Amino acid sequence: MKFSALTLLIFYFGLCPLAALADTGNNSALVNTAEISKAIDREDNAILERHYPFYFVYGRPLSKLQLSVKVPIVKDAPFYFGYTQVMFWALEENSKPFRDQTYNPEFFYRYKRDWGALKSIDLSPWSHNSNGKRGADSRSYNRSYLRFNFEHEYSRWVVRAAVQGSYLSNFDPTNQDIQEYIGPLSFSVSFIQLFDSWIDKSEFSLQASPGGKFSNHWDRGGYQASLSFRLGGIKVVPAFYLQYYYGYAETLLNYSEDVQQFRGGVIF
Repeated sequence: MKFSALTLLIFYFGLCPLAALADTGNNSALVNTAEISKAIDREDNAILERHYPFYFVYGRPLSKLQLSVKVPIVKDAPFYFGYTQVMFWALEENSKPFRDQTYNPEFFYRYKRDWGALKSIDLSPWSHNSNGKRGADSRSYNRSYLRFNFEHEYSRWVVRAAVQGSYLSNFDPTNQDIQEYIGPLSFSVSFIQLFDSWIDKSEFSLQASPGGKFSNHWDRGGYQASLSFRLGGIKVVPAFYLQYYYGYAETLLNYSEDVQQFRGGVIF
């Protein structure tokens, strides 16, 4: 009994200070919980970034939807995993099926330097393109690329341009001749904030990707022109978006078919 009583006293007086400390610590933790939670949310939300534009454009026979994000692989380092998905949607049909999709996961490193108009260089060791189908409808290939990104600011508007050189490989047996329509070189140029009145944040863009193994067949490539703008004073997040595509390989499924398609919708 004496031993039990002594043990209980030691246990009681030993744990009381510890419990007090623990309680103080818990109160402190509770006080800071909201701040910690906000900090975690801010950090998590900052990880996911837009890669290429998000947009939806309606057209006949196929509407088009593009989603694109990137996330850093290493914190505070410009090495990214990017994912882009382009969907071609037959909205005019009763069941509204997705006729084709392009899945494009990739890894790339962005080397940022301010060398005059040259602002950054993107290097990708692996970029995969696939439509996710089986059998005769399967299409896929890999791409490694080096892209030079340029930008120049004028007094009231901005010009951005990019030149990309690629090495294409690992062609699916069903698209061995795709290099006749998707070449290793591509070019883009954008004119931003062309208007400064009732039209806000306007952008006119041109993209060109000549076909052929050495990009020497301009008659077999793919070309796109687009215009986006917001109306001044209307605080709506998406902008109006117009897109015109001419040429080949807009979809992987029908890469060898000539397409002329005008679409309209919104871009984020």
